[in-house]
Amino acid sequence: MNIFDSLLEFLELGAVARAMRDSLAYRLVAPEVHLPEQEQAAINHALSHLGKVREGFVISQRASDTPRMSELRDLVKAILLEWRRAEELFGVQLMPSNEVELPRTQLLAFAHSYVTFAMIPQLPPDQVTFPQARRTYADIPAPHTPGEVLERIEEMEELVTAVESAPLERVSRGRLRRTYGFFETSAWLVSSHAAKFGARP
Repeated sequence: MNIFDSLLEFLELGAVARAMRDSLAYRLVAPEVHLPEQEQAAINHALSHLGKVREGFVISQRASDTPRMSELRDLVKAILLEWRRAEELFGVQLMPSNEVELPRTQLLAFAHSYVTFAMIPQLPPDQVTFPQARRTYADIPAPHTPGEVLERIEEMEELVTAVESAPLERVSRGRLRRTYGFFETSAWLVSSHAAKFGARP
């Protein structure tokens, strides 16, 4: 894997985030209209991306990162439950394999998301497009503990899934704004950093 391939992967993160932000904006303007094919595709790509974010989160966790034993127990339960679901739904067997898959894509997705969570409250006002009185996400706190990070990832997965079929007025405004802000900030981060490499997102 060379630097050019890595840059392309990074730019793809921005493309997925931008498309999902645009799909959420479309739903805000036309909540009752059936989603066009392009918006459906954006949702599918976003869900796939969030799946990688979750995998990267799981892979990167260490017991020392979790300050409270109760939170560590909850994280272990959540991860084990996910593995059991995969076994039941897809017949996946958690058996040892002779092949080692490097989780580079998952770790990149999670690392970028982790930075995005921290940057949401600091997104410049001229980049905030969510319809609200003040153009800011300063009141959206960054998750600090692994449990809070997992909660935010799950919240986004649930909201993106709901957007596909449910009218947005049935979705919590706070959850919608946090998810919208995440994809908006993610796209902005990629665009800002890509410019330093002379690349166009």
